[in-house]
Amino acid sequence: GAAAAVERHVRATPTCSSCPAVPRDARAMSAPSGAEAASAGTDAPPASSGIETAPVTSPRKEAKQTLAEYQQIYDRLIKIFQERPRDDWKKLIVFSRQWDQHKQGVFNRLKEVADKEEDLDKKMSLRKIYRSLQGVNDEVGRYNTVLKRFADAGDDEWEAIVAASRGELQKPFFEHLQCLVIAAKEDKAKCEKLVLLNTRLLALITNHDSIEADEDKLMAASEVYRGLLTSISSIEDADKKMAELSKAGKIDPAFLQITAKAYGAARDTNMTKDESKWVAYKLYRQARDYFDRQQPTEKRILEYLLTIRDPTERTNQLEKAITPGPTRNTDSHDFMWTTPTRLFAVLDGTIRAWEAMQAQAKEKMGTSDAASTPLKIRDMKALRDEVMRRYL
Repeated sequence: GAAAAVERHVRATPTCSSCPAVPRDARAMSAPSGAEAASAGTDAPPASSGIETAPVTSPRKEAKQTLAEYQQIYDRLIKIFQERPRDDWKKLIVFSRQWDQHKQGVFNRLKEVADKEEDLDKKMSLRKIYRSLQGVNDEVGRYNTVLKRFADAGDDEWEAIVAASRGELQKPFFEHLQCLVIAAKEDKAKCEKLVLLNTRLLALITNHDSIEADEDKLMAASEVYRGLLTSISSIEDADKKMAELSKAGKIDPAFLQITAKAYGAARDTNMTKDESKWVAYKLYRQARDYFDRQQPTEKRILEYLLTIRDPTERTNQLEKAITPGPTRNTDSHDFMWTTPTRLFAVLDGTIRAWEAMQAQAKEKMGTSDAASTPLKIRDMKALRDEVMRRYL
């Protein structure tokens, strides 16, 4: 017989040649829950937020133009903002390849023109445009900062960043992200990264909000977390206590969210000592690991299969994953198997949950069809079709 082996930390050769190695630390997908399932958009955060810009070079170094010529450029840009509705300003900034290079010149020129304007009404209008344009520019900057925070973070930190940045992750943020997707349409790799980022963020936010809606569970989880903090004096104590909480069934989505909030708050502040940040991260990471191990067998096997890029190898591992065999644990693997019916149910539920989430996000978050289906969801659909065709 055969069984899939879920590897704890790194891909290793299984002890049995017929057993595929399934990474134990692969994030299990909670497909039937809806939002968590959709987080299958990507295994790890993209290497870049998709907002890279060329190094800012002073126009004076780039081309020898006179001050008057630069003023003409700034005046034309100012006129564009004057003629377009304020709702379009963010798009103009995002789609412009030279805004970062010229924005300070535009602001300086606006202030100069406003100061020299003798007509009071025109002066006030120019000053209003100046303040409004600075506000829009700052807003775009904040969104890009949040995107960079995700891009620079490890995969295991995303939930914590969502918990800490939830206030920024509203409809305007996703409208900005959609603009970035459209602006990157000619760069396939960059566009794909942004699509994956968009999909995963929507899933994490939906999951975050669904947990926040149950105040009783959050209160109970908070009490458990406070009890944990007061009962440990060393990392060894934390390891032991976490194992006890896992056996008692206390590490649930609400507890995981509390640990994510605690780490997220510590992560992005200078008021917390590095030692405290490390402890908060350690507790969050342990909670995440224990929670993932509690996930159903089918979700863990599916997560592994989706990490295999070669179609032939994936088919071979699928065959092994649905072949009955011994279920046992070693230091590096958890050996497990499932049936085609159960695996298909998880695949189908995950895909349906993602589609429902996309429809909901389009309505509430302002996302659009510009974000194409992520690669991982496309792989899941192909795997679902293969299971149906070969085994059902």
